Amino acid sequence: MSITYTIDQKRQLILTRVSGDLTITETIEYFDRLQQDSDCPNKAIEMVDFTEVTDFSIHYGDMRIITQKFQGTKTTKKILATIFNCPTPLSYGIGRMLQALHETVNEQYHVAITKCEQEMIEYVERLRTNMPIPDNAK
Repeated sequence: MSITYTIDQKRQLILTRVSGDLTITETIEYFDRLQQDSDCPNKAIEMVDFTEVTDFSIHYGDMRIITQKFQGTKTTKKILATIFNCPTPLSYGIGRMLQALHETVNEQYHVAITKCEQEMIEYVERLRTNMPIPDNAK
C-alpha cells in the first residue's frame, strides 16, 4: 500500500492518493509525515482519493484509532475539512464509517464523501464559498 500526497499551496489543498491495500500503520505514518511537513498550508482542505485502493485491511477499531490520531495532525495544520473520494461500494462504505467516526470525535469537523474526482473538485469549491472558518483555524 502507498499513501502519497502533494500540496497545492495556491488552492490550499492536500491532495492525497491511496493505492493498494490500506492499513492502519501506513495511515498513521501518513499523518506523521503530513504533520511534520513545513509545506503543508494552514487552513487546507484534505482530499483523499481511494480510487486506486485494492483492499482495506482495517477493522472498526483501526478506524477509531485513525480518526483519533488524525486529530493531532488536523489541529497542528488547522485542516478545515476532509473529502474522501470513494468510487467503489467498498470504499464508499469505508468512507462513510470514517465520516461517522470523525463526526463522533469532533462534530464540528467537516467530512464529505464523493464518488468521482470531478464531484470532489466541485465540492471543494462549494466549501470554499460557503464554509465559515472556525475560530481555532484562524
